[in-house]
Amino acid sequence: MFRDNSLIPTEALRLAMLGFLAEGPKRYADLAATVRRFASRMAGPSLDLLAPSLELLRFEGLVAPIDGESMEDNPVLRLTDAGRAALDGLLSANMKPLVNDLNKLVVALKLRFLHLMAREDQLVQLEMLEDLYRNERARLVDLKANEEAAIIDGLLPAWLDQEIAQAEARIAWCQEIQARL
Repeated sequence: MFRDNSLIPTEALRLAMLGFLAEGPKRYADLAATVRRFASRMAGPSLDLLAPSLELLRFEGLVAPIDGESMEDNPVLRLTDAGRAALDGLLSANMKPLVNDLNKLVVALKLRFLHLMAREDQLVQLEMLEDLYRNERARLVDLKANEEAAIIDGLLPAWLDQEIAQAEARIAWCQEIQARL
């Protein structure tokens, strides 16, 4: 089956868990609560956003407890070298067009943890994001230029103008951030 290397919901949450741990060790319960709050505030409550178990990350060797044996002990967790490699892979994954809350969550997570990447990799991710916004703008401009009045009528042209302006502002923002790096 073809896969475009874009993150699926469980991978987005894996990115969140590993990213927060990359910034320093955290207690199991605190990490779970932080990831849950971030994801629900960015994308709203969703069954698609059920987090993979931190126990699974431990089993896979991506995180390790500093103290305590079981998750019932609420151990302090740290990122392992394998976890850092997995985080780097997730941060480098493709982004889909921003048409739903999951994709917005992925972008938010990438931006939240962008500082964990090397400068060159940060620039690549920002260029990828800029391309995403350019494609979105091109799609909207094409839709607005549609000759069929039955499709582009009512308040739709005004809404499209707003969406195009937002895409242009996001492109400019990406360029500004790239220039600062």
